[in-house]
Amino acid sequence: MKILIGSSMRFRDVVKATIKCMNELGLQPLCPNVDQISENRDVADSPETKKRLALEYYEAIEKCDAVYFIVPEGYIGTSLKIELGSALALKKPVYFSEPTKDIAIDTFAAGIIPLNNIELFKNAVHLER
Repeated sequence: MKILIGSSMRFRDVVKATIKCMNELGLQPLCPNVDQISENRDVADSPETKKRLALEYYEAIEKCDAVYFIVPEGYIGTSLKIELGSALALKKPVYFSEPTKDIAIDTFAAGIIPLNNIELFKNAVHLER
């Protein structure tokens, strides 16, 4: 099962820990651009770079079985909102690590899978094919 991880890169350390956990569970995590830099910050330093990174992410949405948005304290930025729209347009089930601070966004989640309970992906009904 391929699960695309989306998150603000200010939480890069959390993303990397989640990737490791998913690998240990036999899941196939995808997260383009996570290794571009090691700091917890956005890697884009120009509009061209931001667009290239975004397009790489949108390609990964097409290849995944589900999308998992890591949203510590409910934070979901502009890029994640666009990624959410792309995932929904492609009819991919979307999961959040916790509720966001936006009830309208939360209505699109197939479920909440807390960071400390990643193994729930193995039983997610929406992912059965």
